Amino acid sequence: MAYAEKRGKSWRVRYQLPNGEYASESGFATKQDALDWGRAQETDVQRKVFVNPNDGRKLLGEWVTEWLQVMDVAETTDRTYNSRLNAVILPKWENVPLGDITAMAYKAWRMQLADQFSKNYVESVEGIMRMLLDDAVDERIIPYNPMPTGSKRRRGRHVPVEVEDVYVWPTPRQARLVAENARALRGLQWYVMILTMAYTGMRIGEIAGLRRDQVHLLGLEYGRSLRVQWQGQWLTTPAKHIVTKGDTWESIAALRHADPKRAADVAKANEMEPDAKLRTGQKLKLAKGFTLLPPKYSSYRTLILPPFVADLLAEVMALNAHSLLVFASQRGKPLRVDDQFYGRFWNPIVKGQDAEPSRRGRPAQLALPAVEGVEEMVPHGTRHGHKVWLDEAGHPRVAVEERMGHRLKGVEGTYSHTSPEMELAIAKGLQETWEKSLVEEMEPAEWVRRRSS
Repeated sequence: MAYAEKRGKSWRVRYQLPNGEYASESGFATKQDALDWGRAQETDVQRKVFVNPNDGRKLLGEWVTEWLQVMDVAETTDRTYNSRLNAVILPKWENVPLGDITAMAYKAWRMQLADQFSKNYVESVEGIMRMLLDDAVDERIIPYNPMPTGSKRRRGRHVPVEVEDVYVWPTPRQARLVAENARALRGLQWYVMILTMAYTGMRIGEIAGLRRDQVHLLGLEYGRSLRVQWQGQWLTTPAKHIVTKGDTWESIAALRHADPKRAADVAKANEMEPDAKLRTGQKLKLAKGFTLLPPKYSSYRTLILPPFVADLLAEVMALNAHSLLVFASQRGKPLRVDDQFYGRFWNPIVKGQDAEPSRRGRPAQLALPAVEGVEEMVPHGTRHGHKVWLDEAGHPRVAVEERMGHRLKGVEGTYSHTSPEMELAIAKGLQETWEKSLVEEMEPAEWVRRRSS
């Protein structure tokens, strides 16, 4: 039962907590004010909606540490969370009590972020911050999330909704020109990599994680395919692996790191000797660095290849017969999509570059023309382009979404199915798209001659 005590010129109330102990709150002008407040807290306790005001004194940095310990997310998501937390959220809020984070303070911080970072990055940071505070509400550390939800009208200048599609994606001709720049810059493998991305819709991580044993090139002209089974990512924290029957340190390193020579690294990550026996079901940590992970959203899929892509992949795999991966870096290491990838490869093949002589150990650079219209395209733009090409060709939505690794929702997702004929039609259509892109710049007479020959 709550009761009030006189403390100097003000009153203090003591009220019972859910665990039976008493807490207190001071600073009330009258005894009745103190009692009303204390009884309201005890009512919340009985209704099981009580939030202890003292819990709001927990620092956000302390809450982040607890929160991360119970998060069960994919390795790539864990990496993103830690990156955003350490780079942006903790420097601002680490030593701020959760109960002191206000809507106005958050809004001011959000405006600062918008001036420094891209829209997508800011939205990613906001998403993590919202999850942190929502979970703090669920744990009854704070009574509500101070972040604006967007559902309530707010004062301030009207911000028009951006309706323009600003994502840059290529036409088949532009994709071919980007691929030709890649070949001029680095050779056949890179030409094939760009065309594989464009004509399969694979994500860049899935391209980096494409193993030789996922590519099936025996069979009829339209019977060749590849399996999207992995994505390749560089991790700063070790991923996990569950031992299956017959696994060895070498087979695990070959499967998950695409390099059996890393067996000793995997054993070391588990504080075990390289000759230690493994048991089925055993949970292991993998080594840090390049790791093969399930594709995003577990979007496993088999893709029938247009004949020209299958032929090009066969040529590249014959040249790189020593590698477990289809596409590797210039030095034969797993592909790493970082600043160097963009600076030395991607930006030149879409934006063009001037010729430069060799200097300071760097080889001479060829002049490359910019591919007009896609100078700002990122690698994921080829996936967007692939989807557009399939939609333009009028292929069934269920077949298109399945090829993209998406799942349809609702009745359509339940009752629509992709037939072999649909998949074959897509592969044939992509082959025709490629052949047309080769002759788009020719005179009509040359186009007719090639089609009839």
